[in-house]
Amino acid sequence: MSCKWVLAEPDSGAVAALARDAGFHPLIARLLVIRGISKAADADVFLSCDLSSLSDPFLFKDMAPAVDRIRRAIVQAEKIVVYGDYDVDGITGAALLYHVLKHAGANVHTYIPDRLSEGYGLHAQALKHIKDGGASLVISVDCGISAFREADEAASLDLDLIITDHHEMTGVASPKGPASGEKDRNLPRARAVLHPLLLVDGASDALRERVSSLTGVGMAFKLAQALGGRGQGGNTLESYLDLVTLGTVADVGSITGENRVLVKHGLELLSQDTPAQRPGIAALKNVSGVAGRKISAGTVGFTLAPRINASGRLERADIALRLFTTDSSSEALELARTLDAVNKERQTVEETILEEARKACRGLDLSATGALVLASGQWHSGVIGIVASKLVDEFYRPAALISVKDGVGKGSARSIPGFDLYAGLAACSDLLLGFGGHRYAAGFSINEENIPRLRERLGGLVMDALGAAGFVRTISIDGPVALSDLTQDFMHEMERLAPFGLGNPEPRLGVRGLTVLSSRIVGNKHLKFRVKQDHGAALDAIAFNRSALLGKQVRDGARLAAVFTPRLTTWNGTTNVELEIRDIKTDREHSH
Repeated sequence: MSCKWVLAEPDSGAVAALARDAGFHPLIARLLVIRGISKAADADVFLSCDLSSLSDPFLFKDMAPAVDRIRRAIVQAEKIVVYGDYDVDGITGAALLYHVLKHAGANVHTYIPDRLSEGYGLHAQALKHIKDGGASLVISVDCGISAFREADEAASLDLDLIITDHHEMTGVASPKGPASGEKDRNLPRARAVLHPLLLVDGASDALRERVSSLTGVGMAFKLAQALGGRGQGGNTLESYLDLVTLGTVADVGSITGENRVLVKHGLELLSQDTPAQRPGIAALKNVSGVAGRKISAGTVGFTLAPRINASGRLERADIALRLFTTDSSSEALELARTLDAVNKERQTVEETILEEARKACRGLDLSATGALVLASGQWHSGVIGIVASKLVDEFYRPAALISVKDGVGKGSARSIPGFDLYAGLAACSDLLLGFGGHRYAAGFSINEENIPRLRERLGGLVMDALGAAGFVRTISIDGPVALSDLTQDFMHEMERLAPFGLGNPEPRLGVRGLTVLSSRIVGNKHLKFRVKQDHGAALDAIAFNRSALLGKQVRDGARLAAVFTPRLTTWNGTTNVELEIRDIKTDREHSH
């Protein structure tokens, strides 16, 4: 599908000043200004990602009482249970706290709810089971911020609860958290509640901005920081950044502020292949075929994370938790192979559901459909979120898939820019049994009889919010470029902007006047071709999953305009620049 191209228009004076003052290539300066960085000092902080820039964890409002309670539990040999969510963010956060507490001498155990039989979050029955097992303190990871009844249940059981979470908070509307002196509203009753938006009174706006996007594992890391925990083998907490990075990237945390610092160092740690590497990480890389390679955020998101997530989607997520807590290399390899096999099964199940959902979507009048709300009693609830994401990509409108069993549906929804999914579900809350999540991703439960009403109301909300123009996919171009600008020196300078992800997307550059020299299909679905601009050197280009373009737009001698991300690729010891195509159009301006 071709997109509407929109050229970013940063302040030209700021770009020129940054290029002059910091000595950047003008296009690099432009990329930084587009990302809100216009001063040389700010650029230095952004590019250096110094771990010393991490904030004081005691600036989180309830950190002191949380640490005091945990330390008392350690001293008195109380049983502590770390209660994590079943996705990568929750699993890695639970593993991190388990290691830190165990190293501190705690009597620590873990609990991960079953996705199918229990569902997301804290559960009263699970808390009773934990209490009956002799625990006196539960620390949640990546869940609990909306668990009001469950927190009350814990209190009634005389089971102390510390909540660490990053999901939407009911009643705190400001993105900067409650105003100074304002009492926090609508928080569960717990010994402590740790959340990116809950900072001490007087915390600066700059600090709030830096920590606002911390994920579940990010908040677990801040708690570990405050506890003065040591890393693997007694090293600094830096040795846990592999886990932090897996969870943050998998949960699509914004790669800005503290997340950027944590992820940059975590990717370096993940890229190392040493005997000291966490056995579970080494085994996971081995079965994924990425051992010995540089690990990027893309490698985490598309290769490592799906295998970790597969455990919680089709099996029990504690398989993945065991992978990250075992000290045995042989056990780690066995667990990683299990996850790899489960992931292949997940892919098969997912493809079946996707084809059924696609068929249903093609039968709709999309011009009158604001949201795709589909339901079936045959769909596995563990993979419908992935399918919803793919429907959003293909049909470019919010999508919610619902797995129905015994008259109750479990739904997973994804959205597009311009529509706040969490707010949309809140407006439909009278139709739901419960819901939670974020602007772009959310989950909910619903009685089957209310699904048609949800479809109608949510679709109407989307239509009202977006209008007809809102369903036009746009692609932002960071700047125009000539192929001759793409030197290896420029590429090395551009790579300093990594890691890329939400909040710091990969650069997308625009070029006109390309001539196709040759083209072919690779891997049955990818289009690889060779282009040149004017009399410059020829470069390779690849358009993933776009083989259908061969013979239509991309043919020998065709003149094209393209939006692309440049990459350095090495083959047989030779490094070259390759264009990863984001979109192409026939360049009539340069056609003969």
